[in-house]
Amino acid sequence: MRRSARHAERCALALALCACSSASSAPAPSAPPAPRAAVAAIPAPLPAPAPLGDPANPGAVTRARVVASVDGGPASERPAYARADQTVTLYAVLEVGAGTQRVVYSDAPGLHLAGRAVATAPLAQGPRVTVAWQRVEPAAASYSNTDDNNDNFHFEPVAYEATPLAAHDGSLAADVHPTLTPDHGHGVGTMRFDIRVAQGERVIESAGPEARRGRGSGGLTDDVMRVSIRRDDTYLGYLTEMFGQPYIWASAGATDASHQSERLEGADCADFVVYGERRLGRKVAYTYTGGLPQITTLLAAGARADDGIYRDAKGAPLPFGAPGDIVLFPRHVGVLVEDRGTLGVLDDKDLMMHALFDTPKEQPIADSGYADKPVELRRWPTRR
Repeated sequence: MRRSARHAERCALALALCACSSASSAPAPSAPPAPRAAVAAIPAPLPAPAPLGDPANPGAVTRARVVASVDGGPASERPAYARADQTVTLYAVLEVGAGTQRVVYSDAPGLHLAGRAVATAPLAQGPRVTVAWQRVEPAAASYSNTDDNNDNFHFEPVAYEATPLAAHDGSLAADVHPTLTPDHGHGVGTMRFDIRVAQGERVIESAGPEARRGRGSGGLTDDVMRVSIRRDDTYLGYLTEMFGQPYIWASAGATDASHQSERLEGADCADFVVYGERRLGRKVAYTYTGGLPQITTLLAAGARADDGIYRDAKGAPLPFGAPGDIVLFPRHVGVLVEDRGTLGVLDDKDLMMHALFDTPKEQPIADSGYADKPVELRRWPTRR
């Protein structure tokens, strides 16, 4: 089926309550219990940022941006991707004047903007300012692109809030730990950043929570600096880039390239497992759980026995398979991470990675909410 036809079919199915992405990939959005109330600790006040720049420079800052450099390489405003063993450094970029009179101040190495090398002067030579850094992070861990009855598909806006970082000068190491949602990644995942530049009574901000992408999306534009840090270059490693991003019931996009998961706005369970395969360069279309059997290979199928081991119709234990294999339940899907419990067989103590009404996480199958459901163990064809 051609992509345009497939996309039209998916959207029609979404509106018909039976397919688009995870509209049939998980229980109804109202299924999870309400979270228990918690008393939030009052954060300690952050110290005021120290002034930067030359008091004798009379220039007025006209624009502020955030750029990123990986391991000291050239910096740019484009989304940054790195492994956990690499360092992502964020830099403030201040512009004074416009056109031929524009002067760019930054301490970023090899700065490129809009794909072109840009000459810079050090921030120390720029106008006197203070720079306050902020995370721009999802305010909730779960959203839905449908209403309570699973119809009326729409792109639900993901709410973002700016949370302050400790005072820094013109640069800092990117930290992707979330503060408004659970930190399941512990140092890997995706975070966005902005800066507030104060010059006297004037405040100039880089693109932040207000920079909405608009139609066909619930997230922010790429003008907001986005940093994604993964564990490693494996399939499971690429999946960890989605940590810290919300579960979006029926995540979608007009095309695969503009899909919410591709832009790291969030994902449902099926789009989450597809994201990692696409990051490996595989030409796999985003789909729903019912579409995964058409693009994966069946290894085994069965149900959980009283001993917690999954067995086939003849009572034989299902093999564990390998990390990265898919565990497909009715209307939900996850990915195997680690063989626990009885080694060599699939049981409910084995660790899986998945997204379900929360930012992506790793947890035992027993705690996933699907342990008592029939399961198919599947593998991407590229892993045969």
